[in-house]
Amino acid sequence: MADLLDGLARFLDGLGLVDYDPTGRTGDLFVEAMPPAPDAAVSLALYDGPAPESRDDAEQRRLQVRVRGGPDPRVSRTRAEALYRALHGRAGVELPDGSWLTLAAARGTPAPLGPDSNGRHEHVVNLDLDVSGPTT
Repeated sequence: MADLLDGLARFLDGLGLVDYDPTGRTGDLFVEAMPPAPDAAVSLALYDGPAPESRDDAEQRRLQVRVRGGPDPRVSRTRAEALYRALHGRAGVELPDGSWLTLAAARGTPAPLGPDSNGRHEHVVNLDLDVSGPTT
């Protein structure tokens, strides 16, 4: 499968919800990292998923969308909610990397993580994804 996180990042950028720079030098969406700047930022990371089934062309992945805002928790909560609504229930989408998002289902609604060491509030959304790679 191609780079799923890059495909998801480009998809969200295309929806106008984030500003994604694949080099990681600019923008506000980062893959598997949450740098100290900018204050308002989003991080995508895959984490512990079930073992793949050998006879199924779709794989189950777990995605964490972490959103950081400022000292007002409404900033990160509002953005987390927008990302949640953009992904939860999304099905049958070919991502820019060639992967197919068969289905995205949130494990819950956006949840607060509290402020980071700089007083910037964070929220998180976790999703179960059914994805498959491009076929020949």
